[in-house]
Amino acid sequence: MSSASKKRKSDEEDTPEEEEGRTEKKKSKKDKKKKEKHFWKGWPTKLIRKVTLVNEAEDRLPVHTLTFEIPTPATSSSSTTTSEDKMIPHTSVCMELGDVVKMVIPGYKPKSYSMCRKTDQEFDLTLKVYPDGRASGYLDRLAVGDTVGSFGLRKNKQHNPGAFVGIICFGVGITEGLPVARAQLALEDGTTKVVLLWASRTTADTFWKDSIQQLQEQYPNKFQMVHILSREEKEECLHGRINPQILGQVFRPDDKAQARFVSVGTKEMMKQTDQMLLQLGYTFPQNLLLPKQQEETKEGGKQEEED
Repeated sequence: MSSASKKRKSDEEDTPEEEEGRTEKKKSKKDKKKKEKHFWKGWPTKLIRKVTLVNEAEDRLPVHTLTFEIPTPATSSSSTTTSEDKMIPHTSVCMELGDVVKMVIPGYKPKSYSMCRKTDQEFDLTLKVYPDGRASGYLDRLAVGDTVGSFGLRKNKQHNPGAFVGIICFGVGITEGLPVARAQLALEDGTTKVVLLWASRTTADTFWKDSIQQLQEQYPNKFQMVHILSREEKEECLHGRINPQILGQVFRPDDKAQARFVSVGTKEMMKQTDQMLLQLGYTFPQNLLLPKQQEETKEGGKQEEED
C-alpha cells in the first residue's frame, strides 16, 4: 500500500474523539500565540525627559539618558504575569540582581536595557545610539510625551556575597555596572572592597563623573574606580585593552575564594572575560557575584552591542 493510500486510510479511520482532539490542539496553539503576542506588547510607557551625556562626533557615538514614567495600574494590562512568566512590573525590577527592562520596538523584538535609576514614579535608561541601530535608533527618535511598550524581566540571578567584589564594564556596560557597585557598597554583607574597572576608548566617551566621585568620597576605603583607555594615554588611567595581566593587576583580593566578579558588555566580551578570570585561577560559579539560580555555570551575556 502506498504512503498516500495509508494516509487516506488513516484519515478515514479517525474517530470523532480523535478529530475533536486535533481541533482542541489547534485551538490551544492559536490561544498560545495570541497570549504571546499580547505579552510582547508590554505596558504603554511615556518618555518624560531626555538628557545627552556624550555628544556625537566623527569618532564618537552619542549617549543619552531617557527618563520614562513608570506605568500606573490604571494604564497597565490586567494580564501581566503568571508564576511561570518572567515578565514583571517596572517597580519590581531589581537592578542589583541584573533584572532588565524590555523595550518593545515596533516591527522588531523587545530589546533588553538595564535601568540605571528607579524611583516610585520614573526610571532611567542610558543608551548609546548606534548607526542603523533598530532599537537604539527608535528610542533616540522618541519625542518627550511619546509612549513605547515596555515591561520588566526577571533574570533569575541570586546574590553571592564575598569580601572582594570586582566589576568589569565595557563601554556603555557601565550603565549596569555602576548601579551594581552602588548597591554592593550599601550592603552590609561582609564586603570590604569594591573595584570597578571601566574600559573605554577615550575620556570623551565616559560620563557620570559626578556620580563616580560621589561614591569615591562616600566610600574612600571601600570603593576603587579604575579607567582603562584604548585610544588615549592619560595620567592615572591604564592604557590598552583588558587582558589577563590587566585583570591580575587591578583585582588583587587577599583571598581568591572570597572574590566575586561580574562583567557587563557584549556576550563575546563577557565570555572572553570569563576565560581570562579562569586563567587567573578563579572558578565559576563560586567566584560569580550574580550566578543564575540553579545553574552550575555562567552562560551567555546580558547586553549586546547593538542589533
